[in-house]
Amino acid sequence: MAPMRFGAVPLLGLAFAAGAVDALSFLSLGEVFTANMTGNIVLLGLALGTGHTEHALGSGLALAAFMTGLAAGFFLLKGAGDRSLRPLAGLTGELALLVAMAVGWAAQTPRPALIVLSGTAMGLQSAITRWVCDATVSTTYVTGTLTSMAGQIIGPPAARSGARWPLAVVLALAAGAVFAALALRLYPPAAPLVAPAVVALATSWWAIRDWGRGRPLLGAGGR
Repeated sequence: MAPMRFGAVPLLGLAFAAGAVDALSFLSLGEVFTANMTGNIVLLGLALGTGHTEHALGSGLALAAFMTGLAAGFFLLKGAGDRSLRPLAGLTGELALLVAMAVGWAAQTPRPALIVLSGTAMGLQSAITRWVCDATVSTTYVTGTLTSMAGQIIGPPAARSGARWPLAVVLALAAGAVFAALALRLYPPAAPLVAPAVVALATSWWAIRDWGRGRPLLGAGGR
């Protein structure tokens, strides 16, 4: 199962960070999603249909940034070098982008730049979790994860125990959104720090647990 190969703490931490990023982008960057592209594409369609050009530009920019992050992530993961270190390098890149976003937020950088940084980071995260988890669980959207969970629940008894991990990912993503929204309301300067802090924790936990002990980061089932 995905947590066995990726680790429960990194998996849930990345889902929490994605929820926080989406809450922040929707509430403060012009009602766009930079992690959940299903919702973002719907928002793009609504903006085009209603003639809200500004919203359409934001959603389109988020989509383009996310695709750029995906492409960069898969290029990195399938590239040359030690394959056990590639996901760690990708998570480090994601963390750098989220830190840059937090700095830009504090410096009152224009929204489009923050959308690009956020969307690219979430694209990177999606590529990494897809690579490590074999598409069984996603940390940036819940439709496929809920489908996987439902299939396990109604499947044979041996498979039902695996449903707890997709459920945990969904709850972590929702918790991240709640936490970021509360931070934005209670102390706005802290809101953009939520995602990079959690991604830093998840990356460090994974590196210490596996790489630090001399085991490949992808686990026994890695590519």
